[in-house]
Amino acid sequence: MMSINLIKKILNLMNKFFILIILNILFFSKVIAAIANCANGECEFINSYHYKYAKTYCSQNLSFEEVETELSYFTILKTGQKCEVFEITE
Repeated sequence: MMSINLIKKILNLMNKFFILIILNILFFSKVIAAIANCANGECEFINSYHYKYAKTYCSQNLSFEEVETELSYFTILKTGQKCEVFEITE
């Protein structure tokens, strides 16, 4: 039979582990917005996980605009507009 002190130590470690998981979910798993510079459908991305350069059907000119990138499109955070990407350079 396990001693009460050992059970308390295990529960204390489990609580610390649970807190670390919650902190990880809250702070470290948030999407880091990429920065896009676009002209005539050709875009350059800073801090993008998916690509560094891309061509898109959106003809909007962007200058250091925050975007959220996905594999086949990016979303301009300021306007919510989604722009499909058809050519990617990593």
